[in-house]
Amino acid sequence: MEQTNFIYALLAGGAIAAAGGTIGSFALLRRMALVGDALSHVALPGIALGLIFHFDPFLGAFVFLALGTLIIWMVEHKTKLPVDTLVGVVFTLALAAGALLSTEEEILDTLFGDITTVSGLDMFMAVAISLVIIALLLYFYKKFSLTLISPDLSLSVGYKPHMLELLFLTIFALGVAVGIKFTGVLLIGSLVIIPPATARNIAWSMKSYIRLSAFFGVLGAILGIFAAKIYGLAPGPVFVIIAGVFFFVSVFWRRR
Repeated sequence: MEQTNFIYALLAGGAIAAAGGTIGSFALLRRMALVGDALSHVALPGIALGLIFHFDPFLGAFVFLALGTLIIWMVEHKTKLPVDTLVGVVFTLALAAGALLSTEEEILDTLFGDITTVSGLDMFMAVAISLVIIALLLYFYKKFSLTLISPDLSLSVGYKPHMLELLFLTIFALGVAVGIKFTGVLLIGSLVIIPPATARNIAWSMKSYIRLSAFFGVLGAILGIFAAKIYGLAPGPVFVIIAGVFFFVSVFWRRR
């Protein structure tokens, strides 16, 4: 890995992991941790179309994720089915469409990602989008927290839980779209599941929980990218393993 690409990977990976951890801290409150993993598959047709017609696959991924999110939100409030059920339906349809549109080699690259190949423009986009995600989550911090924990209570104090849920799902989709470059479609759930789960074991307040979620995400990303450079490994899977080690250490810390 060249020095310039290494720096780009560190900056992009750290920013993406911080955004993923922050998103996950809210998702865990609603028991939506696995939604990010399933939702990532909705991006496959958009990525495949980007590769076929030679436009930015990130744009295709986000368009399909945003469309899938809107469909899930609309059907949820029409049928009252759980979000994870609807995500499961939409993601299997998208996965089938993506498999038909993609070649075997393209699917392999998409499934596992590679943050070490980011360009300067990719890095700036990843950092900018990640900062926007974090800023939105912190700005709507109180409203999201109350709405995700208790929509009825949120409604009673004058919030609009349906619109806040749509906004959160859109931010979630944006985080998944930008995170695919780092961990790929198969491992994207690790960005929004493991760091917040670790933080939850040792946090002493809601604010510390959110901060620690971002911190463990960034720490895992940096260590994973360093390991990729030193040992010639793929940074995405290494990040997942490192994040998993942090989680199990936090479990024993909590028991003590």
